[in-house]
Amino acid sequence: MIGWLAAVALAGSAAGDPFLGAYAEMKDHLKALIRFDTSNPPGNELVAARYLERALADDGIESRIYVSTGSRASLIARLKGDGSRRPFLLVCHTDVVPAEAARWSVPPFDAVEKEGYVYGRGAADIKGLCAAELMVLKLLKRSGVRLSRDVVFFAQADEEVGGSERHLTWLLREHGSELDAEFAINEGGHTLWRDGRISSVHLQAAEKQYLDVTLVARGSSGHASIPRRDNPVFALGRALSRLAAWEPPLERHPIAVRFLEATAPPGSERARLTAKLSGRGWERAARAIERLDAEAGALFHDTVSATIVEGGYKANVVPSEARAVVNCRLMPGRDPKRFVRDLGRVIAEPSIELKYDADPLPPVPSMPLDTPLFAAIEEALGEQSPGARIAPFMSAWSTDAQSLRARGTIVYGLDPPMTPEDADRAHGVDERIGIDSVNAYLRLLHAVTLKIAGAPKDAPGPEGPGAANP
Repeated sequence: MIGWLAAVALAGSAAGDPFLGAYAEMKDHLKALIRFDTSNPPGNELVAARYLERALADDGIESRIYVSTGSRASLIARLKGDGSRRPFLLVCHTDVVPAEAARWSVPPFDAVEKEGYVYGRGAADIKGLCAAELMVLKLLKRSGVRLSRDVVFFAQADEEVGGSERHLTWLLREHGSELDAEFAINEGGHTLWRDGRISSVHLQAAEKQYLDVTLVARGSSGHASIPRRDNPVFALGRALSRLAAWEPPLERHPIAVRFLEATAPPGSERARLTAKLSGRGWERAARAIERLDAEAGALFHDTVSATIVEGGYKANVVPSEARAVVNCRLMPGRDPKRFVRDLGRVIAEPSIELKYDADPLPPVPSMPLDTPLFAAIEEALGEQSPGARIAPFMSAWSTDAQSLRARGTIVYGLDPPMTPEDADRAHGVDERIGIDSVNAYLRLLHAVTLKIAGAPKDAPGPEGPGAANP
């Protein structure tokens, strides 16, 4: 009996693409996932988990849903290997950030397809990844491929809200053995889609730590006609002004430097400055890079962005309290407690209390780059998109990979391909993902999974049993 993928290869041979039948199915799953409003808060990820459970069951793949509270739920499914190597995790999250529907050109949860794109909240971040990982599991099952590792699909809840007691913290504490793995693929990197193909992969191997700090200014309330020296609104304004002017200390992180070296256009000003990062006076070069490119500059230091300001309830009343939230991203290994103490010295306002809720993780180092998974990604990329470059990457943003990395799992961030414009729409208006690009990602992720988890010699590749399996 030929495997399912071999049958697909025969059916799609005219087009020369053995995955032809899988693309439409994956797109249907993506649209279905987008149509579940899993905005966090509150999340309601249970509806997405139940959908994935049914989709996996259609191929005889068992899964389990883990509910922490209410409708906060993750799903874990496993294809068993022969146990000769430790498991491989495919990770995504099913919650999304809220959408301002009035600003969208299409309803954000209708999964509208037009002009080669699927539009909807979560299309890029990161339900496109969930649909591709789901499809990889289904294809592996249908082909009957022999596996040396368990391949575990982990569709998690509550990624879009930071803090110490999010869902993953509970899940690892109560059911951590289900997620024990040697290697994992998660979101967090950037795969560039250009001229209808993958042109480069920025593979996330390190990331900043997420930390929200609330500034609470207190003073005496009273009638606004009488100026008060302890007015908490003024104190909060002074504190935010000092934070805006602050230049945090610089750090030369090796992954950040390697990324800039690999991606700076030859002969450019950025390349000239990057060449100076290895010598004396590198701090001046780092500051100059930040003036050229704020995103690149953020790789050299902690960042602080004011995001919420609250205070007062009536125009002629001085309030007794005013608050602001600053969203901070800390360099890998930074101690949050020490950082908040430093923040207090910068603010220099005795009437302001700093509150925060840090994830109690140990310092997490950068991921090694001399691993079988890195080699598998590099090899698969060369086969799927010859000439595409791969560069290790430290993201200025944060993911839940830190919790898995702290347990010893080597996790790389490998996102579905997007153009720069499409990447900018994530968390924004008219979020979308290209259908051709997510199809290319399915091929890439399937190849990576076979290389890292397939049995050494006789495991079938995408053309079915008997195909070579590097």
